[in-house]
Parts: sequence; C-alpha cells; structure tokens
Amino acid sequence: MIDKSGFLPFGFLKAGGVQSGDHKGMRYRMIRKKGGEGEEDQLLAWVWSEPFAFDATPEEEKTMEAFPFTEDGRLSAIEWIGSQYEERKEKWESAPSLLSAFKMK
Repeated sequence: MIDKSGFLPFGFLKAGGVQSGDHKGMRYRMIRKKGGEGEEDQLLAWVWSEPFAFDATPEEEKTMEAFPFTEDGRLSAIEWIGSQYEERKEKWESAPSLLSAFKMK
C-alpha cells in the first residue's frame, strides 16, 4: 500500500510543482494541466515501471488518468496510483532497478 503522507499538499501542485515518486518498482507523477479558455484545469497522473524517468520512458509504457484539479481530485489521484500498484503488483515488483539496468559486466 502506498503511504499517502509521502505526497505533497495540493498547494504545491497549485504553485506549478510536479509530484513524482516511486513505490516498489512503480514510478508515478502528477502535474497540473491548465485548461484552455472556458475549460477547467485538470490534474494528470501517470504510472510506469522502473527503471527510467518519465521523459526517458516511451509513452506507450505509461498509464495516465485525469482528475479534477481540486484537493478531492488530488486525493482521488493518490487512490488511483495506489490501485494501479495493487492491480499490477507483480509487474512492478519484478521491474529492474536503475542499477541493474546499467550493471557493468
């Protein structure tokens, strides 16, 4: 289970911060996506498998979900990240670490 206390408060995301982290082979990220004219802002959340960072991971290997850009949306995103971990626990836990991915032979 993911520890919710490891996530930064909503104000951090409001100020333009990027929440990222990892949990037992699963990486995650949350950002604010500003809405266009007449559109609401959204909170986007991704999960993907270690060992690589967000920008170094192909899009097809990431799973993304959108939430309302509110405190409730942030809490829903955290729950979603936790559920993604539980649903694919074996995959995440068998993911190679960054050190093993580049291990010298």
